[in-house]
Amino acid sequence: MIDLIKKNFSFISIYLVFALAVVLLIGTKGKINAQLFANQFHSSFFDFTFFWSTKIVEWFSFLVILGILLFKGAKFAINGLLIYAITAVTTFSLKRLLFFHELRPTSVLNELRLLPPEFGLSQLTSHSFPSGHTTAAFTLFCFITLISSNKKLGYIYGIIAAFIAYSRVYLSQHFFQDILAGATIGTIATFVFYFVLNKIKYGEWALKPLVKLKK
Repeated sequence: MIDLIKKNFSFISIYLVFALAVVLLIGTKGKINAQLFANQFHSSFFDFTFFWSTKIVEWFSFLVILGILLFKGAKFAINGLLIYAITAVTTFSLKRLLFFHELRPTSVLNELRLLPPEFGLSQLTSHSFPSGHTTAAFTLFCFITLISSNKKLGYIYGIIAAFIAYSRVYLSQHFFQDILAGATIGTIATFVFYFVLNKIKYGEWALKPLVKLKK
């Protein structure tokens, strides 16, 4: 596990910076004021960008798994799908069983500036903690880092995951503590279960990509 962490510290470093920034923001301003602070930075460009960035994990994840199946092999695709399912179930269970009372920002604050109605975004009101989109984003891009031969790309993947996480706050769908929890679940669980599942012995059929790229 230590070697795995060292090899993929690029992604972890982005997670740590992200987590530290969120902790400092919540610690200095508090849950509510941190939300209000972030809500003041808005524009039509940000509206468009963050609306579509939050959509990535709603459909892009399965395209990535399909791509892994085609170009990396069934072993990576199966492991990735299992890890994605585990983190999704974990987050869903926490939302529904332990933190079912946690309300979304729009249920707590009346003065929030929300996305214009033409985007058609449904503002959720309950089951705020933890953020499922953030869990999915950090799970997906952490896993891509783990199976990537170019570990420097982990910095980019981490930034993308953090960007998606912040989109949930920008859209007033989550508080900062929600995205911090989602990022932590996604990162830690992905490393742990990748380490465990990677020990499973698959046949040769699972180690060969379905599509071979010409060099």
